[in-house]
Amino acid sequence: MEDIYSNPELYDALHEDIKTDKNVITHYAKQCDGPVLEIASGTGRLAKYIIDLGLPYTGIDNSDAFVKSAVNNFAQGGEFILQDMRNFDLEKQYKFAFIGFNSFLHNLNDTDALSCLKSINKHLSSAGLFLLSIFQPDPLFLYQDEYLHEARSFFNYKGKQCRMMEKNSYDDDTQINSLTWYLEIDGVLSKETYSFEQRMYYPHKMDILFDQANFKVLEKFGDWNMAPLQEESPLQIYVCKSNRQQ
Repeated sequence: MEDIYSNPELYDALHEDIKTDKNVITHYAKQCDGPVLEIASGTGRLAKYIIDLGLPYTGIDNSDAFVKSAVNNFAQGGEFILQDMRNFDLEKQYKFAFIGFNSFLHNLNDTDALSCLKSINKHLSSAGLFLLSIFQPDPLFLYQDEYLHEARSFFNYKGKQCRMMEKNSYDDDTQINSLTWYLEIDGVLSKETYSFEQRMYYPHKMDILFDQANFKVLEKFGDWNMAPLQEESPLQIYVCKSNRQQ
């Protein structure tokens, strides 16, 4: 069993075509017009869009392999730092901060989630905005039988046509979804498997966490078209500002 977050080449191949979040994130980055902080920045998929706007950019991630890959990818522009999103201190503030693509779900309990939000809050300027995007938990996915299904459709990896297949197991008590990915290469399952866990956060829990972390939620969207968040929405996208005393 391998760690997907130690393999930047495979991670990039899996996410190369994902651009649905670009317009909303760059919209708020341009609106705030100042230094930008990305939490769980990975290999820099979203960093490129911020750097292309000419805005100062800092990304933090707790994967050494990902940070090194991002530094290599962006020799000019951007700053990438090895930090844990659950508790970090960069000794500066930003006009826009965001944590995208479900990375917040790696906070596996309330304590870590709250600590993460508080760390972000103290890095936000008085007029700054914070955007967070995660899945809306889907019972049809979480409670499906443990069978192999497609997680990512066909993508190119090391010159081969690949798919990522998946099994998941959901624990009601902890609300943790345990996933195992199986790499299929040219139609044949390889021996490469990757496992990770994600905590499922429902909207009512996010409301509580934001309040405890001293955030005021300004907008709630249910998709990247900025439709209002509803029970059947596929995503939860929150835009917040800090309520702390300056």
